[in-house]
Formats: sequence, C-alpha cells, structure tokens
Amino acid sequence: MTRSLQAILLALLATLVLGVAACGGDGGGDAASEDTDVDTLLTETFNGKDKKIESGKLDVKLNVDAKGAEGVNGPITMSVSGPFQSQGAKKLPKFDIDFAFEGAGQSIKAGLTSTGTKGFVNFQGNEYVVSDQVFQQFKAGYEQAQSQTKKNENQSLSSLGLDPRQWLTNPKNAGEAKVGDDDTIKITGGVDVNKLLDDVNKALQKTKELGVQGTNQLPSQLTAEQKKQVTDAVKDPKVEIYTGKEDKILRRMVISLGIVAPEGSGSSGSANIKFDLAISDLNEDQEVSEPSGAKPFDQLLSQLGGLGLGGLGAGGASGGSGSSGGGSSGSNADLEKYSKCVADAGNDVTKARKCAELLTSP
Repeated sequence: MTRSLQAILLALLATLVLGVAACGGDGGGDAASEDTDVDTLLTETFNGKDKKIESGKLDVKLNVDAKGAEGVNGPITMSVSGPFQSQGAKKLPKFDIDFAFEGAGQSIKAGLTSTGTKGFVNFQGNEYVVSDQVFQQFKAGYEQAQSQTKKNENQSLSSLGLDPRQWLTNPKNAGEAKVGDDDTIKITGGVDVNKLLDDVNKALQKTKELGVQGTNQLPSQLTAEQKKQVTDAVKDPKVEIYTGKEDKILRRMVISLGIVAPEGSGSSGSANIKFDLAISDLNEDQEVSEPSGAKPFDQLLSQLGGLGLGGLGAGGASGGSGSSGGGSSGSNADLEKYSKCVADAGNDVTKARKCAELLTSP
C-alpha cells in the first residue's frame, strides 16, 4: 500500500471520529421515504444545520485485504469504537475510545479517554494518566480550532473538510433500511476519486488544526503526483450512506474500493478496502468515568520507546525525572529518532523492526 493511501485513510479516520463528536444543533423536519429526492436527502444530511448530535457510540472499522503488496502480508483490520458525550458547543467532548489494530505481524489494543478535565491512555490493557500539562494543551488546541468556526455555525463533517455531496456520483435513493434499531434511508453511489482527494487535502489540514498530538507526522497536503498515483490505482469505488428517516442525521457510511498498482509505478499487488462508520445510541446519555489504577504516562513511554506516542508524552516528561521507575529505553532524542523511523517505514515490517536498533545503540 502506498504512503499516499495511508495518509488518506488516516485523515478520513481522524476527521470522521473527531467530526462526528463535534456536531451540534437542533433536529427537526419531515420524515423521509423511498420517494424522497436523493439530492434533498444528501443536502439535509450533510449541510451541518438543524442537527443534534450531542452523544452516542462510534463504531468505525477499516479492513484492508492486501494480496502481493510489498511490505503487507495478509489482511489488516483497524477499529475505533466507544461512547462520546458533548460538553457544550465548541468544547472538547467526553469520550472513551478504544483502538485496535491487527495485521502485518502486529496486534495492538489501545484507547483514549477524556473526562473533560483529565486524559488517559490505555495500551494493551493498562491505563496511564496523561500529565495535566499535556491534556490542557490538547484541550486548548481542540477548542481553539472549534472557536474559529463562524458564530452560530454548527460543526459538521462538511465543515471539517469531508462532504460526500462533492464526490458522490450517480446517487440513488435505495429505500428504507435498519441501522441497529433506527429506521434509515439508504443512499448508494459511486465516487469521483479526484474530488474525494480534494476533500482529503482539506481533512489533512483540519485534522492538524484540531491540535491532536501525533498528527504532525501526517502530510499537510497530498501532492499532484500522489493524487495521480491514487487516482490511477483506485478501482470500482462505491459508497453507502444511511441517513435517519425522521431526523436526516448520518447513522452509517460505508466506502469500499479496490486498489491495483498501476504499471510502471514500481509497486505490485492489489488490495480491497472497506471503511465503515456507524453511530448508535444517538443522543442518549453516555457515561465516561475516570479509569482506576492509572499509572504515570512516562512509564508507558519507557516501555514503548515512542511508538507514535513520543510527542504526547514529551510535554509531560519534564518535571517527572524523579520517578522511581527506571530502565528507560533511551533518551528523548532516541525516542524521537525511533518514532520518525517507524513513521518512515510505513507498512514495511522489516524496516520497522530495524528501528529498534536506535533504542539499543550506545
């Protein structure tokens, strides 16, 4: 899988997860049916107005079935799930989000929790409390980004850079369908890949503006060459959108596509990709509590050596040098080098494993 495609998937994932939890407003309107004009359905679903998304449970899945691709062996699955609860307009919501990754010889389970006043990281079943300094930096960055929206403008996927109305082709009202216990209207269509990539560029920028730690490793924009590589590689893209029958609020979106390495690209193999986002228990109160027995975050850093988390812990490491936990895997400089090495390695497992030498070298 190309680095360009990885950036697209990360941007879509981060923007969807953060964007859905940021929406707000008031619901209303007439009920939709299988006879409702599809353009009207799309406009009412993605215009960001007259909506109410204050709480719910996210369930986001990414499945990549790669065959013969360099650096990728077998299927890869990634999931993000858990409850979120609004704390008011333009405020960081409470959330308890679990993350799981399986594939390429790795199995990782992690999570992020925000109670509104404190932040926690879960890794492989252990809880770690983020320093107050780092959490406040994260919270301030998120809320500053939200405050830059126009007064009285509700946040939406569209305002965060992702607007299916711009890249959905030949949309059709496919009739009524169930998402969990909710009655929805299903919309199907194809994808204009060039226009989708324009949205991805917006998503990359917006994701960085949210101030989330670790997003500094995402590119600011996809280049024209990268966009062409992806456009040439993507085959038969399809979209399914499920919007609430009564409220026209997004309940589920599924994007599926094939990837075939173009001739002369220097890459090989193919992959089938399915991205599936769903929201359940919409606007039902969600309880997010502080996990018990959380350890200092620098203990996690000393064990992992910065696997994409070095930046998160750096702000809180100072002042914690008196910790009794010894046996650090390396200096802060070593951790930064290791984190960059892992990012550069992408899905090449062999290169990623060699990065460990940076933590053990004298």
